[in-house]
Amino acid sequence: MRALSSLLFVPAIGLWWAALFHPALRQPGAAGAFQYTGLNCLLLGWIGIFGRPQWVLPWSANVLFWTSLAFGVFRRQPGRQALVLSLVAIPLALVTLVNRSIEMNEGGDRADVVPGLGFYLWMASLVTLAAAQVLRMQSRP
Repeated sequence: MRALSSLLFVPAIGLWWAALFHPALRQPGAAGAFQYTGLNCLLLGWIGIFGRPQWVLPWSANVLFWTSLAFGVFRRQPGRQALVLSLVAIPLALVTLVNRSIEMNEGGDRADVVPGLGFYLWMASLVTLAAAQVLRMQSRP
């Protein structure tokens, strides 16, 4: 069971990295040219500290993801902290769904957006990490 939980860390990381290079937020329909990749969201999400909670809360899920992953990989007995961090990251990431429009440029032009493939890959990485932490907790002696 412990080996299985350790193996789940690899796809969790892979899904997270893949999410960086796919559209996380995009304009609906085929005609929409505007999109934010996961990397755009990662690099710009921290700006939410200055009054945009719908940006900073999902961004903070990445911090919890990597902290939970570090606890799971580097600690012999990660305990509940790693599990709780990975579980809390999921609802924080779901706050992304309240982003219905986003600024396209410095002039304040806005575009309607919907979640893209990058968002779903990111969510899959968070759920995979949580599953790995659950299995790791169950395999504790």
